[in-house]
Formats: sequence, structure tokens, C-alpha cells
Amino acid sequence: MTSMRLNPPPGWPPVPPGWTPPPGWQPDPSWPDPPPGWNLWTEDTTATRPAATDAQTRAAKWTIAGGGAAFLGSLLPFLSSPQPDLYTVNPAPKESAAFFGVMLAVLGVLMLARYNRTRLISGIAAFVTAGLAVLTLGGCILAGIVGTDETDSLMGTVHVNFSPQIGIFISVLGCVAAGISAMTSFTHRASR
Repeated sequence: MTSMRLNPPPGWPPVPPGWTPPPGWQPDPSWPDPPPGWNLWTEDTTATRPAATDAQTRAAKWTIAGGGAAFLGSLLPFLSSPQPDLYTVNPAPKESAAFFGVMLAVLGVLMLARYNRTRLISGIAAFVTAGLAVLTLGGCILAGIVGTDETDSLMGTVHVNFSPQIGIFISVLGCVAAGISAMTSFTHRASR
């Protein structure tokens, strides 16, 4: 159902949002006549756009920002080794953060789609992706703190810990923000 709103011609006062004329309403006789062909009534596009759409748009933008933060974190110092010459850090966690960041940003863009089904599916996919990213990156932090056994140059076993750096924390926080935003996009739809 399309709702209509008064389209005041030049010289008429502005119409408050959501105002509908009462029965028998007539324009003030002191107002100028509308120009020839002026449509006094137009489709109210703001009334056809529910508040839920605004919330979904906001959630999509936060999901994109969270994905961007996860990608940005992958470009910063991620994990460090106490002896980088002997025990190098595996680049897989950094690459995972970049991948998850790009995926979340793309899914956030899809959450802005015109079709409800696309928005819903991409919101759910973004929530799942963010959850996987947090588990993966959180596991990397935990594994680095707990440490791992490495073989040194003399074929002995040495226990090595990897220290988390600012990049991995930014990536995790970006994924958490994206996941919460994605969740609000489809839970808000379900409550309508």
C-alpha cells in the first residue's frame, strides 16, 4: 500500500513529517495558487521505508567497518616470536584475518541489497563468518600464549611462545563488531 503526502507548492509552509489533513481541510486562502500542473499529492517514500530498513542499513555499515578493521589488523604487527631468526611466525593467522576481513566487508555490502532474502542470507552468513573468524583468531592468540614445541638447529626440542600484537587484537575486535552487527540485522527482522 502506497501512502501519499501533501506536496506544498512554492509559497506554502512546509508540511510536518507524517501530517495528514483532517477531513474537510482546505488550504489557507492567503497562500498563493499552485503553479499549473502542480501535483498537490505525491507518494510518501519515507512512509514506505520502515524503520527496520534503517536499522539494517546501519548494521550493514557496521559489518563493513568490522570487516575493514579485521583487514587493517592483518596489515599491522600480528604475532611476534621471542627469537625471530630461529623461530619464525607462521603467516597463516595474518592471511586468515585478511580473508575474513574481506569476506565480512563483502557480506556487509550484500546486506545493503534491495531484496529482503539477500539481506537476510548475507546477514546470517556474516554472523557465521564473524564467529568463525573470532574462533580462529582467538585460537591463534591462545596457541601463541600457550606456546608450541619447535626443533632447534641442534635437533633439540624448545618450547616457544608467540606474543600477540596490536594487529590480531584489532582483527578480533573488528570481527566481533561485524558479528554483533550482522546478528542485529536479522534478529531485528525476525522481531517485526
